[in-house]
Amino acid sequence: METTTTTIRGLAVDVLVIETTHHDARGILFYLAIVIVRSRKTGVERVARRSRIPGAGKALVRDVQRMGVRALDGLAA
Repeated sequence: METTTTTIRGLAVDVLVIETTHHDARGILFYLAIVIVRSRKTGVERVARRSRIPGAGKALVRDVQRMGVRALDGLAA
């Protein structure tokens, strides 16, 4: 099982994207992406989204790199 954590730092919040995958010879057996919004001031973490669709976490990271902070507006609200 492989876990990848990506941290996207913002001014008021940090967004953590945690992806867990498990592969075998045929392909992906298990995939889970969890998006956590963490307040920089208080350190309180809130689960914003969970997804079992493979590649969902990487798509969010790619959108943030392309569109910037505007991609996170719906998560931080």
